[in-house]
Amino acid sequence: MRPIRLTMSAFGSYGGEETIDFSRMEKGIFLVTGDTGAGKTTIFDGIVYALYDRTSGGVRDGNMMRSEYADLRTPTFVELCFSCRGENYRVVRNPDYERESLRKDKNGNPKKTQEKSKAELFLPDGSAFKGNKKQINKKLEEILGMDARQFLQMAMIAQGDFLKLLLARSEERKEIFSKLFDTRIYGKIQEELRRQEKEGYGELKDLENACQEQIGRILCPKEQEEKAELSRMKEQADIKKAIACLEAFIEEDKKHSRELEKKRKDLEEQLRSAGRKKELAHSLLETEKHLASQEKWLQENLPKEAVLGKEEEKARARQKETEEALDTLIRERDNKKRSYEEQQSILEKRSEELKVLKEIWNRADQGEKEKRTLALNWEQANKEYLESRKEYEEMYEAFFREQAGILARELKDGVPCPVCGSTSHPEPALPASFAPSQSQLNTAKKKTVKQEKLREQAGTDYQEAERTVHGILAGLEQEGRRLFGEDFSSADRKWKSHTEDALSQTKEEEESLKRTCQEMNAAFKEKRAALEKENQQAVREQKEAEQVLEDFIRQTERIRGGQQAAKEQKEKLLAEWQALESREASEELLRNIVGELEKEIQALTLQEERTEREYREYFSRLESNKRTRELLETYQEEYEEKKERFVLVRHLSQTACGTLAGSVKLDFESYVQRQYFQRVVQRANVRLMQMSQGQFLLQCRELDKLSMQGKAGLDLDVYSLATESARDVKTLSGGESFMAALAMALGMADVVADSVGAVRLDTLFIDEGFGALDDHAREQAIRVLYELSGEDRLIGIISHVQELKEQIENKLLVKKGKNGSHVRWSY
Repeated sequence: MRPIRLTMSAFGSYGGEETIDFSRMEKGIFLVTGDTGAGKTTIFDGIVYALYDRTSGGVRDGNMMRSEYADLRTPTFVELCFSCRGENYRVVRNPDYERESLRKDKNGNPKKTQEKSKAELFLPDGSAFKGNKKQINKKLEEILGMDARQFLQMAMIAQGDFLKLLLARSEERKEIFSKLFDTRIYGKIQEELRRQEKEGYGELKDLENACQEQIGRILCPKEQEEKAELSRMKEQADIKKAIACLEAFIEEDKKHSRELEKKRKDLEEQLRSAGRKKELAHSLLETEKHLASQEKWLQENLPKEAVLGKEEEKARARQKETEEALDTLIRERDNKKRSYEEQQSILEKRSEELKVLKEIWNRADQGEKEKRTLALNWEQANKEYLESRKEYEEMYEAFFREQAGILARELKDGVPCPVCGSTSHPEPALPASFAPSQSQLNTAKKKTVKQEKLREQAGTDYQEAERTVHGILAGLEQEGRRLFGEDFSSADRKWKSHTEDALSQTKEEEESLKRTCQEMNAAFKEKRAALEKENQQAVREQKEAEQVLEDFIRQTERIRGGQQAAKEQKEKLLAEWQALESREASEELLRNIVGELEKEIQALTLQEERTEREYREYFSRLESNKRTRELLETYQEEYEEKKERFVLVRHLSQTACGTLAGSVKLDFESYVQRQYFQRVVQRANVRLMQMSQGQFLLQCRELDKLSMQGKAGLDLDVYSLATESARDVKTLSGGESFMAALAMALGMADVVADSVGAVRLDTLFIDEGFGALDDHAREQAIRVLYELSGEDRLIGIISHVQELKEQIENKLLVKKGKNGSHVRWSY
């Protein structure tokens, strides 16, 4: 990256707008000089702020850089044009600041408003990069290939930073390298191993506690001696001994459990036998009692069956009688209904025929009316035709006479007539007083033809109507004679009145028949409802009587069946009793033996309960110890696995964290940083050899010489080539320290550039530090910087040293003024 042009407005000590054209210095060294506080470092702050939205020292942010010399109308911004990889970019950035508003207060004075910070980036093709401030910052890092921290280490050695890296303690240098070379990932590995070590230790302790808890749950079949031994196992978390002890307890309890199980089964068998005898005796007594009860019921109730049968027959006869009466009523109603329907059909047919006849009368009257209208239409059409024809003939004659008069006007004596050929014309034709034209004659002819067609059509319509009326009258005559006889005549209008009267009479007869039918239906419904109610009562009584009889028969059969089953059951019970007891099962014996068996069962039950309690105690202890053994075996396997992993993780953690006993306190991150540190020292010595004229070199302290206390690994010594001995870097003089620090800074910039990748910085800025050098050392340092600038690198130095002003021709002069500082080039 090489700056091309920097513009600062109301930024830092610059009250107005100042532009620095770096393109005027293509290579070499230039000196930035001026009064103290004039704003020399602000130039580098402007570059860093434009690129990374921060200042070179990192103490002030962009919002603090508003110039105190600027008025409210002057904007604060930084604009930087720079080149990178052969392409030019431009970035414009402003912080938050207060400016004059376009609005005014009530007194007419301008108000103040806050201008928000923003950034703009213009790409090589001139287009603006589309994105917010955060996205623009990220894009700039992509273009430059480094972040602000790396840029400040590689391109800008800020004021006061020369000796930081040189004189830092190992742990301070570690913090610097962690940020610079981003080695925090290795520190995170250390932390993760330390966390896993702590977590593994906690898991082991948790497992030990769980094992102690399970050992405390072991149930002993014996007394104090084994309990004391278990207490010792619990304190020591001795899983193997606890499992072995459990095995012995389990085997002993298994043996006792088997013995108790056998005893319990024997008692159960005795209880079953005594219980069965008691049950048989009780069942035999109950069966005998049941048989006696059933026999008594049969003797008392069998005569009732005949009485119930007669009552059921009487109810059935009553039901049949009501059903026959209801059937008779329905048949009579059906016969009357058919008669009414036949009469209704005759009347409906008569009514329809009369309606048809009346409709024919109406059609005939309508036809006569239409015929008269059509006759009048024909007469009118004929009249109009004759008038039109007469008018046409008159026009034709007048037109003809006009044609003869026209010919006569052209006749001359001695000249033949074109019509008759005569050469003598004694009485030539005279022209008509009024003669129509040819078009008028044609119009009159068309009208006459049209009127003739209308007359013909009117005649046709009249004839058609006459035929239609004749046909209607013929049908009327035929239908009237069929309904009224041979006396009917369509010419006599009285028959139309007879037709209407007959139709009215037929409708009255239909209404009368309908009323009669409705009265008949109402009477039928009333009688039917009464008979149906009577029949339903008879049906209910018959069903009830039938149900009573069936219930009695089923009960009798059930009792007889139960009596037979009881007898068969008694035989089975007696057979089973004889198999268990030799004494005969008399009623007296059965009553006595029930009491004896109850006492025996009570004694056996108490003995079984004691055995069951003892068995449950052994079984519960056995199952509890089994579960404890399973858990301990699981814990033992898990404990061995976790212990093996814990030993490995603890060794890795102690190695990575540098806490191994008897070893150097060099952790993993410091070991990685040591590789970078050695490369920085190697690069620094190349330049330090020139600046010190080979008097001393820097070297990374050897591992065998590192301290066993505290953190180590990044310690720095000075090796004197004259005495061939090493000493602490803090023993260097002020001038030597500056040369070593400058060499370290340059070496650091080289290594950072290598670590960043294919990034080459064409510009380097150094802020102060040359005042501590003597003339010779200063000349050597300047000579090294000239060699470093080479053919295309630009190096800027800020310094107040007078000798540098004489040694360096190209200067950037910063001058403080009453309204802020100004800057200009001097060659």
